[in-house]
Amino acid sequence: MKIGIFSDIHGNIYAFEKIWAALKKESCELYLFLGDICGYYYHQNEIIEMLKGINNLIAIRGNHDDLFLRILRDNKTEAEYTRHYGKSATILKGKINQDSLKFLRKLPKKIVLPNKKIGIFHGSPWRYLDEYIYPTANLGRFGKLPYSYIFLGHTHYPMYKTVKGIKIINPGSCGQPRDSGKPSYATVDLDSGKVSLKRVSYNNSALIKDILRHSEKINI
Repeated sequence: MKIGIFSDIHGNIYAFEKIWAALKKESCELYLFLGDICGYYYHQNEIIEMLKGINNLIAIRGNHDDLFLRILRDNKTEAEYTRHYGKSATILKGKINQDSLKFLRKLPKKIVLPNKKIGIFHGSPWRYLDEYIYPTANLGRFGKLPYSYIFLGHTHYPMYKTVKGIKIINPGSCGQPRDSGKPSYATVDLDSGKVSLKRVSYNNSALIKDILRHSEKINI
């Protein structure tokens, strides 16, 4: 079985369209999305529609998705979020449709596929939403976990490490890569064990226009 893995879209539909076009050419039998549709940019409704159209997709919640759901219940959270991350959550709050909201609310905080010994988390197996596991981290504690594969997002840094036979993979970010200007994804062949981290190019001029239209300062 070949799996396509992607994460951290953050409302950047321009980059995600390129990522999804590349993933479709991979002929994967299963797709894993590791969270964060929301945050930073402005096309979450459209991205959710794309995700809903993907056959054999397993998706989990990211910390920005979870924060957005909290914002719907708490104005104080909204004000704090805006100070840190910009206006995207407030804009989404005003235009999200019910189908998109239902999709977000159903996203679990983790998924384990015991028959394939796969653990799927946005942050880490210990703090599902908000722990950062960077490529430079000491990964020794992962060696005690009952998985063959662990998939993580959240950092926006691609990573492929092996600890005591356990493969730990972060596909990087579809919408806001932090180690280069190019969004990334990963593929894994469960039969051969081959892991590939891949990049796509996209023109970010439309994204920049969106940011300027909302008068925000965001490091892309």
